Amino acid sequence: MEPLRFAIERTLRDFVERLTGVCVALKPSKKAHLASSAFLREDAAGTAQMLNAHAHECTLYGVPLLDSVKAEHGWLLFFFRTDAVDAYASRLPDAEEPGDDYMSRRLWMIARHDDAPVPDDPFVLHGFFAALFDLPDGERLFSEAPRRLDGTARVQVEQRMARFAKILLWERRDRP
Repeated sequence: MEPLRFAIERTLRDFVERLTGVCVALKPSKKAHLASSAFLREDAAGTAQMLNAHAHECTLYGVPLLDSVKAEHGWLLFFFRTDAVDAYASRLPDAEEPGDDYMSRRLWMIARHDDAPVPDDPFVLHGFFAALFDLPDGERLFSEAPRRLDGTARVQVEQRMARFAKILLWERRDRP
């Protein structure tokens, strides 16, 4: 099965190229799930508006991928929906017990929670996509995202992060 990271990048590139004629270079972003500066800086806002109008056409595993596209300082900032992530996670086998590195063990502990739809929490989403696209400290951002919550809210979010953790374990399975 194709890694989610590559599936998202391929789908997004194809979508943008089909509508604009430009093959974009995608980069991890601290402000969005992915970003691109491949457009003329004067027209990023117009391009973002056009892409938003057609966002429903950008699908992955039969479900919409794009939530929104924003323009900022000549960059296109892409934000994703969780539906495609859920569809991908449902295709993965259960996570196997990892080796001894701390982050793999932490992700495995999170992945062992009961299966539930992924949370639509902006901090968890940012951490997940930062980890998926190898933004520095992305995995730490993901695993620590619920810490800003207290009590029951924190537990509920942590219990719904299992699919995200399962994906991240799957994506890092070939890494040292």
